[in-house]
Amino acid sequence: MALPTVLLKAKNAISKGKQALNTAKESVGEASIKSFLSVFKSAIIGVISSLFLVLVVPFIFILIACTTIFAFPAILYADNYGSSGGSSSVTGIDYLQWAIDIANDDSHGYSQCNRTGPDYDCSSLVYYSLLNNGYTEEQLGGSWPFTTFTMTSILPNIGFDRHDYNESELQPGDILWRNTHTGIYVGDGQVVQASSSREGNGLCGRTGDQDGTEIWVSQNTGNWTAFYRKSS
Repeated sequence: MALPTVLLKAKNAISKGKQALNTAKESVGEASIKSFLSVFKSAIIGVISSLFLVLVVPFIFILIACTTIFAFPAILYADNYGSSGGSSSVTGIDYLQWAIDIANDDSHGYSQCNRTGPDYDCSSLVYYSLLNNGYTEEQLGGSWPFTTFTMTSILPNIGFDRHDYNESELQPGDILWRNTHTGIYVGDGQVVQASSSREGNGLCGRTGDQDGTEIWVSQNTGNWTAFYRKSS
């Protein structure tokens, strides 16, 4: 249909609408029409308000609930887990907080070739977390970081008791161990650990965390042999 024809029909419809309105005014009176329109307007507002309560309010509630659920672990264990320094620890466990701060700083990555900082492997991350929070090199077996093989004899000598692994018994600060890997339990099913390099066959690569998962706080997979807990 050509546009002028559409416009002409629209004009005729408007004209007929005006005629119908004038007829209605003459039949029932202008005051009655205004009253009807006022009631009709109120009804429309009421319907819109009801739809808002039924549709929008529950959506807002669900959004708030989801935000709270997903944000709670980050608040509880500070993901990004607070600022550096044991004195401002949000976990309340200084060596755990130190490891978390390292995990959240991408200038630190995984390396077995350079494991004394700024990059670390799994056991040297635990070593330096203890060294920077009250333990000495002498207590930790020397200036060279212990390994997963040597830490098992060192940790009991500085007050960490060994327990067979049981996930239901874990507490924040427990040092998780198996023959070739170690990490520190954060809580809420999470562990802070130095996993592997994203370069150099997983052993050595460029300095720094290349993708945020070389040293990180991740879900605890549960594949551990034992855990070491600081004696109370």
